[in-house]
Amino acid sequence: MNTHLSRRNLLSLAAGTVAAGPLLQVNAQNQIVMKVAAATINDVQHFWMKSFQAAVETRTGGRIKVELYPASQLGAIPRMVEGTAMGTIECFATASSFLTSLDPRFEVFDVPGVINDTAHAVKAFQDPEMRKLIFSFGGNRGIESISVFMHSPQNLVSRKPIRSLADLNGQKIRVLSTPLQMEPIKKLGGSPVPMPLSEVMPALQNGAIDGFIAASTVFSALKFYDAAKYQTQLPQWPLIVVIACNKAWLNKLPADLRAIVMEEAAKSEAAANEFGVQDITRSRDVWTQNGGQLISLSADDAATFSKTVNQTATEIINKNAAAKSAFDTYTGLVRKYK
Repeated sequence: MNTHLSRRNLLSLAAGTVAAGPLLQVNAQNQIVMKVAAATINDVQHFWMKSFQAAVETRTGGRIKVELYPASQLGAIPRMVEGTAMGTIECFATASSFLTSLDPRFEVFDVPGVINDTAHAVKAFQDPEMRKLIFSFGGNRGIESISVFMHSPQNLVSRKPIRSLADLNGQKIRVLSTPLQMEPIKKLGGSPVPMPLSEVMPALQNGAIDGFIAASTVFSALKFYDAAKYQTQLPQWPLIVVIACNKAWLNKLPADLRAIVMEEAAKSEAAANEFGVQDITRSRDVWTQNGGQLISLSADDAATFSKTVNQTATEIINKNAAAKSAFDTYTGLVRKYK
């Protein structure tokens, strides 16, 4: 089965969902069921999910039952995007890149060099104008975001060491399914392979790919050191997490329950950000303790990498009027907190 839903089909499904609207799932105890899914486990996304679950169930007195499905339990990432747009999944915690099939404005998060670190992200994403901008993405395609935060820096794990940009030549590198990752890797000599995270481990093991780019803490959380030992640290290319909900489901919630969901989603960011900072350091230690190596590019290669990725991403953004407008607003707000 093809794991990638076509853009046309996905948009049609999402539009149909907005029109018809999903039913609230209620169990025998009159609880509203809220399934929250993710592709990862034991990382900052999962931590946010657990914090949110505890807070919502406590404040609603059990009127909302939050069910957590980390580690792609509800399917590969494209299936979870589809499910959230259609309403079969109420909420999906994901790298923003995987939502670009619904709205190209989500691409703004993939331009490197905009967000410096977690501390910078915390300040920028708490700005009311920023939250209004981000939470508008995907609104006419069936989703409404309720939370946004930085995951961790993106690095490159490989079967053979990549110590210089020249080592990328001819390497098959798994990337996120966005041109803002695919095109820079092409320009740097690699062969980009978009692939759901759930398929990466077997692909590494059987040689279908030579390496992959992902949030650095995911490497240790999912024990990728068992398949590939080399982690090349990339300059300033953080992964941003968006918590996207089915818009029609949110709108059908009673007003008091919707308010609680929105409030606790925002409150859970503080604990997630604190965990995330610690997890970045912890994951580096776990990586080396399990035989993995950390590799740094030379200053010249790091500068070339940053320039290539940034220029390529900006060129792609500028080709879409809606994305460019959102990017201009986004970067303007981010600069307030540098």
